[in-house]
Amino acid sequence: MEKNKKNNLMLFVAVFLLAISLIAFFIALNLDSIISLQKQEIPVNVIISNYSAWNISKNQSDLNLGIINKGSAGVRSINISNDYKFKTVVETEIKGNITPLMIYEPVIILEPMEDREIVFRTKTIENEEFGEYSGIIIIRLKKLVE
Repeated sequence: MEKNKKNNLMLFVAVFLLAISLIAFFIALNLDSIISLQKQEIPVNVIISNYSAWNISKNQSDLNLGIINKGSAGVRSINISNDYKFKTVVETEIKGNITPLMIYEPVIILEPMEDREIVFRTKTIENEEFGEYSGIIIIRLKKLVE
């Protein structure tokens, strides 16, 4: 009888720990969406070629930096607004093979009701390979904790 109680207790503890682990794992997977007030993903691309040209994208949600020569640069910007009554932090991250070419501010603090322009620039060097470079700009708006 004593052995059954111990086995039942150990089984209960094991199931309890498994449940807690699964809950923690789920929260960790969704932590970004829990903390962020807003999250936006914007496709971005640039073509490095032996000539330059503006490339106006038909898809207005893309950030297209056009076609640029080796050693030159492309510039685009987006506007962001803090419509909240508290300070916010704008965190920007770029993923993809375009990442090493991009210059941008990774963190910006916005005052309540402030509008700001975020500028994205490319940098290329003379020995950069011709081709298309693309990725995703991830912008997260979070409440500033002071």
